[in-house]
Amino acid sequence: GISHQTAPIAIRERLAFSAEQLPEALLGLSAVPSVEGCAILSTCNRTELYLSGSKTTMHAASDWLHEWHKLNPGQYQEHLYQLDQSACLFHLIKVVCGADSMIIGEPQVAGQVKSAWHLASEAESLDTRLDRMFQHAFAGAKRVRTETPIGRDPVTLPFAALRLARQIFGPLDGRSALLVGAGEMISDCATHFTDSGLKQLTIVNRSPERARVLADQFHASSAGLDSLKQLIPDHDLLIACTSSPEPVVTRRMLEQALQSRRRQPIFALDLAVPRNIDPQANELKDLFLYTIDDLHGIIEKNQEKRQASLRQAMNLIEAEVDGFERWLHLHESNNTLKLLRQRAQIERDGLLEQARAQLAAGRDPDDVLKRFGHRLLNRLLHGPSIRLRQAAEQSDEELLAAARFYFQDEDQ
Repeated sequence: GISHQTAPIAIRERLAFSAEQLPEALLGLSAVPSVEGCAILSTCNRTELYLSGSKTTMHAASDWLHEWHKLNPGQYQEHLYQLDQSACLFHLIKVVCGADSMIIGEPQVAGQVKSAWHLASEAESLDTRLDRMFQHAFAGAKRVRTETPIGRDPVTLPFAALRLARQIFGPLDGRSALLVGAGEMISDCATHFTDSGLKQLTIVNRSPERARVLADQFHASSAGLDSLKQLIPDHDLLIACTSSPEPVVTRRMLEQALQSRRRQPIFALDLAVPRNIDPQANELKDLFLYTIDDLHGIIEKNQEKRQASLRQAMNLIEAEVDGFERWLHLHESNNTLKLLRQRAQIERDGLLEQARAQLAAGRDPDDVLKRFGHRLLNRLLHGPSIRLRQAAEQSDEELLAAARFYFQDEDQ
């Protein structure tokens, strides 16, 4: 994966997946050699590939990720991290409960992870191990949020955005704000900014109907995305968060808006990944352009009181990981036993077929049964016998002790 902890937004947006891309991406990732199960989580702060298989490697996953996004092989390798086995589940529980978020305890990521899990399930890209790991993570995260105060009164991104806007303009009484998008983040922004004393709030979305439905909740104005160019000059604040893979607010739009406003400044905040506001607009005078990464300083000041909750959460997560590890070991042992039984049944059925043919040909039943038992015994013990001899030749005392433990009678 890659996250806000390992890479800036300019790199994260290059490796992000849109909602529309995910079904095809899951299909492609499933086809990578050695991948038996997979899910993809892509949010503003992270893109993570969850994989299971017997030989899943960082190299294969990284190559696929770069190839999918048409990047040079290994271009962003130094920003990627890999977590295996129990460390993977530990991380996933942290993500779901908000302990790994830019804002500790923020609740939105839980829904995003569940959406990623549901999508992978619908695409039939999950195997038993990965499916169980996600379910265990949801249960563990629920316990963390129930038994610790980590999720109480979180400092949200919209809250941090409001603080930043007040640093630029002071009180927002009499100001106007333009929100681009109609998702959960924009809805939260509308809630915070409506309570700040704005004179006017306008919501713009690609779907005018969705914009109108959200605007009605806040007694705001609404419009379609095609009205964006005309609306920007009339607003002091511009906040964008859509799923568009390309900027919806161009440098030219903002340049013309600032000319119309006669040097009255605009506060612009881009909460999307990939970014919705052209980064080159940052060169314009009288434009205060910020991204989601710029909110980090404001957020950190409000996170210190959550450190005790975070430590408490880590202890609970470790206990949940131990429980999953026990299930995983049992699951793997069941698979081994299943393979042993299948092999034994194949050998038995083949020899039974030969024995029936011999009986039908008039061979002596006692001779046929003795021959059957002798051949079945030899076939079942052939592989283990060779491996035990090899272990003895190599002085592999650990394997020899395990063989004695599993195969010797308890009374011996």
